[in-house]
Formats: sequence, structure tokens, C-alpha cells
Amino acid sequence: MKIFRFGSAALLFLVMAIGLAGCAGPGARVMAIGGQDVVALDADDVVRVMRRAGFSDQQVIDLGTDVRNALASTGGAQVRVGRKVEALFAVDGQYLHGSSRRRGSFIYDLATHEFRR
Repeated sequence: MKIFRFGSAALLFLVMAIGLAGCAGPGARVMAIGGQDVVALDADDVVRVMRRAGFSDQQVIDLGTDVRNALASTGGAQVRVGRKVEALFAVDGQYLHGSSRRRGSFIYDLATHEFRR
């Protein structure tokens, strides 16, 4: 019986430690930044540019709406994880300029829905 209690207590401690470690980590957030132009992207465009910037499918789901809203309201979006800037997006005319820590810079043509080479 004591072994069972010790095992249960150890399991509970392990679950709590893992949970607290996850909560203590810095979360990703999107900040609107001023740009030259604004654009209301459709869902396909948001997925394309965020995937090009190196975000995972889950990050696109979690952050995509905030990126879209920032670009629609101010023309620019900054994605931060903790104190690090993971990506910047800015609208300039018919182009969306992106830059990320993982994948470098790119330009997305909003009229043709293609990346420029």
C-alpha cells in the first residue's frame, strides 16, 4: 500500500513539474506595428506567408488570426517568442514583405498570390 502511495505522489509531482515548466516558458505573441499600407489577407495568404517564415501548422492556427488582424489594422505585424522577434511582416502596396529568424527575407505578391524570386 505504501508503494502505491509513493508511486502516486511521484507521478503527481512529475505531472506538476512538467505542467509548471510549460507554463513558465515564454509564449508567442503578435504585436501590431506601423506600416505604410494595410491589407486584409484571406486565410490562404496567411498560411502561405507564415509557413514561408518557418512557422508550424499549430503556430499558424494559434497566431494566424492575430497576424491577419495586425496587417489589416496597421499594416505591420511582429511575432515575438519571449524576448526574441521571430518574424516581421509589413505591407507595401501590392507586396507583403516578410523576414524571419529561421528562413530569412521574402516578398509575397498580394495580386498574384506568389512569392517573388
